[in-house]
Amino acid sequence: MAQPAPDFAHLLRIEGARLGDVRPEHLDLPIPHLEGWTVHDVVGHVGWVAGYARQALEAAPDALPTKADVPEPPPGPEVVDWFGDAFAQLLTTFDQADLAAPRPTWTGPQKASWWLRRVANEVAVHRWDAEAAWSSPTPVAPRQARDAVDEVLDVFAPHRLQLSEFDDAAATVHLHATDIDDGEWMIEISDTAISWSEGHGKGDVAARGPVSDLLLMMWGRIPPSRLEVFGDSSLLDRWQTSATF
Repeated sequence: MAQPAPDFAHLLRIEGARLGDVRPEHLDLPIPHLEGWTVHDVVGHVGWVAGYARQALEAAPDALPTKADVPEPPPGPEVVDWFGDAFAQLLTTFDQADLAAPRPTWTGPQKASWWLRRVANEVAVHRWDAEAAWSSPTPVAPRQARDAVDEVLDVFAPHRLQLSEFDDAAATVHLHATDIDDGEWMIEISDTAISWSEGHGKGDVAARGPVSDLLLMMWGRIPPSRLEVFGDSSLLDRWQTSATF
């Protein structure tokens, strides 16, 4: 049975507030799993995404903003207040938006609610990134993580997965979340196409673990070895190499 969508507006506020509470002394800490990134980079990136999403929500359906349309984050500790302002403006824009109205996205015109889901999931993963710099990070909430796995397969994989990393013969990946009842996916992937469905099946490789960990593996945040893996683990390594998100 299909589950209702998470309350993205609520989750966005929670995760945004957690990221906005970053301490100034943490800003220069390196992100252990993102080479060359610091906490400052993460906070600045999410603030930039908030500004970009706000511009998209205010644009015509065929007028996707460019990267140059959004100011870059400031250096130093000013980035925390800058993030807070950008995030508050985005929340106000969402509160006032018609979420059923078409707006531009990098997948073509979609309902404005596409951006609410996209930014909520973006902030959740990057909040995890930031926390990993100074502590053991809190997992992404299970219902949100489950939806975010769907989003990876629906939104990112068709547009940003480098399929050339895979062979011409389709391989199958089974993901199995161990902490929710409806968290199983079958993914078929080759060097020309990717498709997926929900449910149980036998894949060339299977990965089992908490749904937050499955999501983080798909985003390249944790290695497949953090999960229980059966079969051809190189397929998961190739996924991480080919995922440009």
